Amino acid sequence: MNKKDYLDRLEALLSCLPQDKRTEAVSFYEEAIDDRIEEGMSEEDAVSAMGPVGITAEMILEELPAVPRVVAKTKRKSPVLLWVLAIAGAPVWLPLAAAFLLVAVAVYLCIWIVAACIWAVAAALVLALPLGMYMAWCGFVTGLPAFAVAQAGMGLVLCGIGLLVFSLAFSASRGLATLSQKWVRKAMSPFKRYDAASFDGAVAA
Repeated sequence: MNKKDYLDRLEALLSCLPQDKRTEAVSFYEEAIDDRIEEGMSEEDAVSAMGPVGITAEMILEELPAVPRVVAKTKRKSPVLLWVLAIAGAPVWLPLAAAFLLVAVAVYLCIWIVAACIWAVAAALVLALPLGMYMAWCGFVTGLPAFAVAQAGMGLVLCGIGLLVFSLAFSASRGLATLSQKWVRKAMSPFKRYDAASFDGAVAA
């Protein structure tokens, strides 16, 4: 089998994929064959090194995330079956998809609510300083110096704690930003499109 026959057959077996992804896969394997030819292999040997075209197509499909993989394989078996399943299964998959989306958004919001709470606590503690100074002034005006000193000292202590919490809030926000990004990637992993790394894995296999 020459390069053209191999690539034509591969494209036909991947007809269940969107056009852009099918073109991307075929272009990747065309480049892989060309690289082997440049290394001194004959065209037939370079094509043979890719392995059976059917197995190559299966490996590409297996590299897809869960949802696109199921859709692609169902479409390959029968496009009509895909539509039937989509319509008939709508009462099941639509509520499940909505629930998944709500859970994903809820977890994401919870992550940032934690950060907001830390910042709110820090701000409240820092604001204790002007409040303490106001109460101290009131104490001096009313002739209660002990009360005034206590309020000023408490304001300073709480403000100091607030500054420490602000530092914690900065660190926590960075950590929570990383956590939220990981969560988004995890939540999208069943749907995320594959990239060239998928084809690398297929060739290596």
